[in-house]
Amino acid sequence: MAFKDAIEIIKAAKSIAILPHINADGDAIASCKAMAAALETMGKECVIYSEETVEPRLSFLSDGITVYDGENTHYDLCLVLDCGDLDRIGERLPLLESADHVINIDHHKTNTMFGEVNIVDPKACATGEILVSVIDEMGIDFTADIARYLYVAICSDSGCFKYSSVTADTLRRTARLLDTGFDHSEITHILFDESPLNVVLMRADVTQNIHSYAGGRLRIVTADESLAEKYDLEADEVQGLVEIPRKIKGTEIAVAIKDIDGKITASFRANNDIDVAEISMVFGGGGHSKAAGCRINAESLEKAEKMIADECIKAIEKK
Repeated sequence: MAFKDAIEIIKAAKSIAILPHINADGDAIASCKAMAAALETMGKECVIYSEETVEPRLSFLSDGITVYDGENTHYDLCLVLDCGDLDRIGERLPLLESADHVINIDHHKTNTMFGEVNIVDPKACATGEILVSVIDEMGIDFTADIARYLYVAICSDSGCFKYSSVTADTLRRTARLLDTGFDHSEITHILFDESPLNVVLMRADVTQNIHSYAGGRLRIVTADESLAEKYDLEADEVQGLVEIPRKIKGTEIAVAIKDIDGKITASFRANNDIDVAEISMVFGGGGHSKAAGCRINAESLEKAEKMIADECIKAIEKK
């Protein structure tokens, strides 16, 4: 990985735009926060630009996040974190195109290497895990705030350290973060043990309508605008649904499909060695072997489900 080249560019830059992917999750947002905090100790001018407001579940990270409004300010460096390809930059592409340099730091195996410098490690469980090494190489001390953000990033994308992507190196790096003394139990509670009542009721509703295919080896749940309206939820609060079918015994591929705000999106999870990133790439998406996502070009939620089910069943039958 091109640590040396990236660090030289970062040290020379005075102004830096930091971009997570669209629909930024915990790893993306927290990685941006950690990097901004680290760079500010070096006297850098940093602005984190998101495509949309931070989802309510991650509101404790929202301070200092600027929702992009179309401006095209020039920056010495555009630092793109946890983003596999340019399509996931969204409307913020002018910031990247006008910057003097672009550094791409990510852990998705489908990353298209769009940066001038690319630090991409698919073996890392989170972009936050890679940043532990990047910040270390830059000679920046881990403050409690930097460590806390990196812990949020790693914890978010590792499912609280339960996914197969977690390695001994992940735990060693996390132990260094914990040595700074922040309250890690508060973070895990917020991320995994706390939901508003209407979100819990919405998920219970979804649980009543699990669609099974291939003898239960594939299970799919769906959600649309009516579900959000029924439980008085914003679009970004209808999330985490793929975990419902993933936890059912016998499920090999779990999928959640949403038709909200005029977009049909799908999230995939694998409980075995089937590569769901390859399935998502059929529809122009990407991700990891066991966790991926995409947008679906379909006339309806029902047609999208059929398209996805067909591809998933093909993958199951090849196994």
